Amino acid sequence: MCGIVGRLEFNGAAIDAAMLSRARDSLVHRGPDNAGLWIEGPVGLAHRRLSVLDLSPRGHQPMQRAGTGLTITFNGEVYNYRDVRAELAALGHAFESDSDTEVILAAWAQWGPACLPRFNGMFAFALWDAHARRLFLVRDRLGVKPLYYRIDRQRLAFGSTLQSLLAFTDLPATLSRGVTERYLDLGYVAGEASIFEQVRRLGAGRMITVDAQGGCVESCWWSLHAPARHDGLAGETPPAGEAGGETAQLDRLESLLDSSVALRLISDVPVGAFLSGGIDSSLVVALMRRHLDSVRTYTIGFEDPRYDESAHAQAVAGHLGVQNRRLVIGPSDLLASLDALTAHYDEPFADSSALPTLLLSGLARKEVTVALSGDGGDELFGGYPYYALAGRLEPWRRRAAPAARLLSVLARRMPGHRAALALAALSAPDLAAMHARFRSPLRLLTAPLFPGLSGPEAAGGPAAALLRGVLESEVPAGPQAQRLMDLDLRIYLESDILVKVDRASMAHALEARNPFLDWRVVEHARSMPPSFKLHPSGGKRALRLLLARHLPQHLIDRPKAGFVVPIREWLRSELQPAIREAVEDGFLCRSGWIDRAAARLAFTQHAAGARNHEHLLWAILMFERWHRRFCP
Repeated sequence: MCGIVGRLEFNGAAIDAAMLSRARDSLVHRGPDNAGLWIEGPVGLAHRRLSVLDLSPRGHQPMQRAGTGLTITFNGEVYNYRDVRAELAALGHAFESDSDTEVILAAWAQWGPACLPRFNGMFAFALWDAHARRLFLVRDRLGVKPLYYRIDRQRLAFGSTLQSLLAFTDLPATLSRGVTERYLDLGYVAGEASIFEQVRRLGAGRMITVDAQGGCVESCWWSLHAPARHDGLAGETPPAGEAGGETAQLDRLESLLDSSVALRLISDVPVGAFLSGGIDSSLVVALMRRHLDSVRTYTIGFEDPRYDESAHAQAVAGHLGVQNRRLVIGPSDLLASLDALTAHYDEPFADSSALPTLLLSGLARKEVTVALSGDGGDELFGGYPYYALAGRLEPWRRRAAPAARLLSVLARRMPGHRAALALAALSAPDLAAMHARFRSPLRLLTAPLFPGLSGPEAAGGPAAALLRGVLESEVPAGPQAQRLMDLDLRIYLESDILVKVDRASMAHALEARNPFLDWRVVEHARSMPPSFKLHPSGGKRALRLLLARHLPQHLIDRPKAGFVVPIREWLRSELQPAIREAVEDGFLCRSGWIDRAAARLAFTQHAAGARNHEHLLWAILMFERWHRRFCP
């Protein structure tokens, strides 16, 4: 795991080595072990290395392949690189290292971009072809590894983080109002547009090709519509049309997950796992136990017993016979992490579970350099309750269309009531707006937050257009529950969950690996009917059945928990002065981007305990802290 950055000047101007070095070294937390710089006239690639495979100098980057004109700076892992290397060796390629980076170069020399479907991994890389005078930027299928870029008439610049691009002081950046509104609607920056107008995020499964004169073509090498497969390696492609009954489907799923875990244990440094005690992480650890004599796991506990799940994680660890290290934290520990959260999440980020994830990553890094996680299980196997709820509501939503405005008003008058979410969903004009209503804190407001919009009922809120576009262009037709899971896979997983884990883990130079996001597991999960996923007690029926092969039922049948942070209480106590300042004199209100009266009302209602606006107020506070740091 590493950090990458680079530039290509279209007018042929030489790269400023000092500026490129500064941009590279803004990524030192992602790669503390080594630094590399390669410049050839108008193109420059740079790298910060976290050594995980082939710890020798032979793994140094940027890396070149003799005789090919290819140079690469690479972030991530290709887990099946040994299989690909064996295929290449049979074709006459020789290798000098045990590095997956060298395998990418050889594969590109042999097959060009057609090599990408052969790779099973998480990656973002830039590859310069000196013979073709082209630069390729590539991102993995699910968007596990980040890649920002900006392109104008003069140049292309790219980097693993937004901060690395801001380090190029000759590239001004303008805050995007539209993206800011979507952020407040969702709690994270979603999609391919970044918080700055000039900077974009390369989408998952995408590649852009830029020639030396600035010609740019974006292409999609993997999508939910037409997954790119490679049949040349045994066992890599799931059979078309999963045959057999429930047991056969579960056996196939367990085989794929077991293979995925085994691949993600390949490392030249110590490997452990995050263990919350939930379905996903428990299953990952159970499968790790098959391959390792000793497994180290890491758990966060909370001083407040209302939020603490660590005793259950300890019980799971004890049954599986693994070593579990637990860190018990309190509000003071979480509050002390706010500055680190702002520093490492280089766009506004309001998922409060990022705070314990930062602390968990720090705990794991004391003993291991790689940690496996259970991310992706919810989006692939129906872990969120609204998947089933949406299916039940959809027929009624269409019938209730004439009364949509009335239903929206009723929903906002009874926030916190179990019926409020259903009423908000029934008032949505389409599936995208329904999805936005399920997740958006704006549905609880009694006054419009954004000037020019007639409240959150306006076409589902600021994020609905983005969600609608993804549903129409990137999500295949099918059962509604599956379409919502696919939408979350493309938006929520990529822009929230994976961002959270990547930034938190890399803040401590820890590599996080995600067995559920192996492309074979993803495609198999998506081929399974919703009945294998949805479950009355919280979804993930298939994973529950698999876990029952490893754990007793009393350790499985528990409600979904996750990292619950007491934001609601903080905004009425320790953080009340900060949020009061934000709604009175913060950038958002001063600039008129949000309505000060509506923000004040949300603050007053929350402080008095009349309404719970924790998610919106936290999003406002996180934006203001970010803005103060990055837009002084």
